[in-house]
Amino acid sequence: MFFLVKAEAQNICRLGTADEIPEIIIYKNIRMYSNRLTNLPAPTLPHGAANKLYVDGTPRKVLQGYIPPLMASGRGFGRLVLNDKFGFVVTASSCFNNLFHPINVFNGLYASGDRGEWATKNEARDFWIQIKCPDLVRLWSIALRGRESNTERVVERIYKWKLEGSTDGNTYTVLYEAPNPTFIGDEVRYFPIETTENFNIFRLFCLEAEPGRPGPGLSYMQLYVYID
Repeated sequence: MFFLVKAEAQNICRLGTADEIPEIIIYKNIRMYSNRLTNLPAPTLPHGAANKLYVDGTPRKVLQGYIPPLMASGRGFGRLVLNDKFGFVVTASSCFNNLFHPINVFNGLYASGDRGEWATKNEARDFWIQIKCPDLVRLWSIALRGRESNTERVVERIYKWKLEGSTDGNTYTVLYEAPNPTFIGDEVRYFPIETTENFNIFRLFCLEAEPGRPGPGLSYMQLYVYID
C-alpha cells in the first residue's frame, strides 16, 4: 500500500513502498525556505546526508605540507644556520659531514650535493632520520625523495624501510612498512598512512640500502596531517 502525489502528471512524492521498511520517496527538489532539517543521524552510507556535529567533528586532510623550511637563508660565515623558531628538531643516526646535515631534507628544496641533501656516514643498514614536531599530529601521507644521484644507474638508494611514530622517543609504533623493495629514487613519491593515533616524533628507519660514499640518504621529506 502506498500513496502517490502527482502534479501535472508528474510524480512529486510517494509515501510507502513494497519494502519491509517503508520509505518516503521524493522525485523533485525540496525547497526549505530557510527552514531546517533536524535530528539527522551520523551518515553510514556514502550518499547519506551529514549533520553539523558530524562535519565539525570529522578531521580534514591538510593538502599543504606540515613542515616549513627549517634552514635559514643565511650561511653564517660558512656555518650551517638552523631556523629552529618553528619548534621542529631534526636528528639522524649519522651524517657524512656538516654539509650533508639531516636538516637539509626539510628545507623544501630538491637541491643536490652538500647543503641540499642528507647522507649517512657510509651506513647502509639500520640507519634513520627523525623529526620531532612541536605538536601531536595524525598523518595521512608522507613524501620522500632520495638523493639527486639515486637513479637506476647509481647506487646508494634506500629500498627497505619503514616509518615509525612515537610520543616519547623510546617506544615507536610502525605507521607504514614499505614492501621490500621500495626504492626511494630521485623523484618525489607519496605514501599513504593509515593510523588513528597522534604522534609528535616521526622516524624513517632504513633497514637496507645500496652502499656507497658518502652514503645513502634523502633530499626531501614532508609530512601531511589531518586538522580537527
